[in-house]
Amino acid sequence: MRMTKVADPQLSLKPYLTAVTLCVGSAWATSAWAQGDVSPGGDGDGEVVREAGPTQSVQNVLREEHALFSDRLTIEPGISYAYSDRSQLALSGFLALDAIFLGEIDVDTVSSHITTFDLNFRYGVTERLEFELNFPFLYRSSTYESTGGGGAGEDDPNVEDSVSEAGLGDISASLNYRLLNETAQRPDLVWNFGVRAPTGNDPFGIPTRRVEGSEGNIEIPTELPTGNGVWAVSTGFSVLKTVDPAILFANAGYTYNFEESFGDIDAAEGNQPGDVELGDSFNLGFGTAFALNERLSLSMSYAHQHSFKSETTQNGVTEEIVGSDANVGTMNFGATYALSDDTSLVTNVAVGLTDDASDLTVSFRMPFQF
Repeated sequence: MRMTKVADPQLSLKPYLTAVTLCVGSAWATSAWAQGDVSPGGDGDGEVVREAGPTQSVQNVLREEHALFSDRLTIEPGISYAYSDRSQLALSGFLALDAIFLGEIDVDTVSSHITTFDLNFRYGVTERLEFELNFPFLYRSSTYESTGGGGAGEDDPNVEDSVSEAGLGDISASLNYRLLNETAQRPDLVWNFGVRAPTGNDPFGIPTRRVEGSEGNIEIPTELPTGNGVWAVSTGFSVLKTVDPAILFANAGYTYNFEESFGDIDAAEGNQPGDVELGDSFNLGFGTAFALNERLSLSMSYAHQHSFKSETTQNGVTEEIVGSDANVGTMNFGATYALSDDTSLVTNVAVGLTDDASDLTVSFRMPFQF
């Protein structure tokens, strides 16, 4: 089993899919008018606008799904765990009577575990501008298993081996700018722009080794990447609208990956320099939040991201990497509980709906405001 030298889809998609990690809160309690969170004539043209000072649970929704624009510093530590497995069936033989397969059947399975510890900082510079900085630390473990690796026959052994890695991921920074304030007729509209730096270990040029006892059937990497290896910029928009007793939100964005040169981009022996252009990606998400009481809320949303094919260039020849494109769709279920006016507990469970998505992702976050 040969490992393709392209960026790990889970790593390249993660920074943008977590934009829909669902921290949810109160939908302005029972009524925006009753709570005094909106008042007429606020924008000078007679429209109803939202005033400052929403409840703590509403601030959780704004912070996690949109932008809070608070003049207070928010420090948000978090931990998430993602699990996925992939199986590949290899047949070597022929069909007898168009129904019975005679020959060798090999099943290769890769199980992946990714635990991410991250520290997020947010600060509202003005009433319209917010700055955000994220530092991730990853621990990865992958198990490779093959059935039938020793050749044909009923006595073929099951061969298994594992590899793990820990290290700093790709640091990212972003700016959120409010274009429109929410009124009775229109939603809150925010534009965002982000930059991702290749501070993690890149996935290119990692050598492989043969697993003992597999008769050369399995080759696995000697280490695992913690980053994508290239600079990237992203931009997009998010909208949020209060529809008592719910909060509706949606977002869409695009990520551009810069082409980078590496001294070695292949697992073969010796250095094989070349250029790598990771495929750009487009993402969108939408969902809703409902308040169960003053402090506890639940939500659900859908997130989807499509990544285009990656390309490598060696000796002036450019080739597309087969299988490097991806469609990741997840269904998210989240909850938030306001512990105090300054601290909340945010939980989320994401279930993968496509083959390229992680099977299950669980995350916990605890934002503190100062």
